[in-house]
Amino acid sequence: MQLRTLPEDHRDAWRAMVNYAFRPAQGPDWEDRDRPWPDLFTAFGLYDVPPDGEADAEDLRTVCGSYDFTAKIRGDWHRAGGVSAVASPPERRRQGTVGRMLDALLERCREAGTAFSVLWPFEYAFYRRLGWATCNDYAEATIPPEQLAAVAPDPAGSFRQLDAETDLAAIRTVHEAWATESLAVRRTDGWWRERAFRGWEKDPYVYGWFDDGGTLRGYLVYTFDDDGDDGRDMRVWECASADDAARAHLLRFCRDHDSQVETVTFTSLPAWARPIDELPDPRAATLEVKPGPMVRLVDVADALSALSYDARESVVLAVSDDRCAWNDDTFELRVDAAGAHVTRVEATPDAELDVGALSQLAVGARTPAELERVGDLTVADSPVRETLAALFPRERTFLREGF
Repeated sequence: MQLRTLPEDHRDAWRAMVNYAFRPAQGPDWEDRDRPWPDLFTAFGLYDVPPDGEADAEDLRTVCGSYDFTAKIRGDWHRAGGVSAVASPPERRRQGTVGRMLDALLERCREAGTAFSVLWPFEYAFYRRLGWATCNDYAEATIPPEQLAAVAPDPAGSFRQLDAETDLAAIRTVHEAWATESLAVRRTDGWWRERAFRGWEKDPYVYGWFDDGGTLRGYLVYTFDDDGDDGRDMRVWECASADDAARAHLLRFCRDHDSQVETVTFTSLPAWARPIDELPDPRAATLEVKPGPMVRLVDVADALSALSYDARESVVLAVSDDRCAWNDDTFELRVDAAGAHVTRVEATPDAELDVGALSQLAVGARTPAELERVGDLTVADSPVRETLAALFPRERTFLREGF
């Protein structure tokens, strides 16, 4: 079987598989042919053809897509492939074809120089077996709007609806001041238009708050949902602010919808956020923490050598990877004044772990002590523990993008 970039004339077959996987309730005639591919996106298909054979749409076995992201990891920008739209028709499932397709996609990423991969899983155990590991949790807070009165300041500045064509530079400035965590994505103009100003089922509202000097300091991306007996909900997908004052005015804007909605739901908050602490009655709100996206090192040597480190140390790591043979080896990581160097060695390892645990260490999602405590990392002795802790301190990781 061959993984190939999808030809233009195979789009309908590709979309049919994706729609069956993710929108089965819409039926087989659900149409979205007029929607262009999102920015940064490439569609792929796994074809049942020989290496030099010509592929027809009937030869498609499974499909997927990949986004060419640039993400912040330990303070620097790195290429990170976003795996998406993984779909297999029911007659092809449980035959190993999705695993073979993703193996081939990882090999393509490696050849392109992309050392990190991220995805939102349909099932965590499935992708864990393939080498991905959770990189952050996220929180969803549902709050009655009147509860926001306690954190709403007196009116100041002004609000207006934002436009993708005229306000994009100002929006980007706010976003870059707000989304500073590890795994923040550098958004392109096309990504802004497709993912902030458009939605799959309905387009969101995008409103901004301007200070008295006319500078955009915060923005909201939101929709409204009617949930029957539970009443109407204002669903805030992004509440981005350059500072605390701007955040307070955005919450005031949400509070002022109390005549229209029964609840305001902030859908994608960092797990460390505590949005209910300031409320008069925290029990009036619902706060739910959920597991989030997953990360994987595509190429261990390239990824570790590309990262920035605060400590000058060396350690020998035995890495197990059942899917990518180039990662299943023993590596020495040495950090000196010239940077990081990774070499394959035949030596007794200082520590042993699989590629998923190493991926979490690399981006800062978990500490060595946490991994060792749950049995995902084996360490030779206390000096090695200290070395790993110095090389891989905890980062605030939060991948905000949905894809």
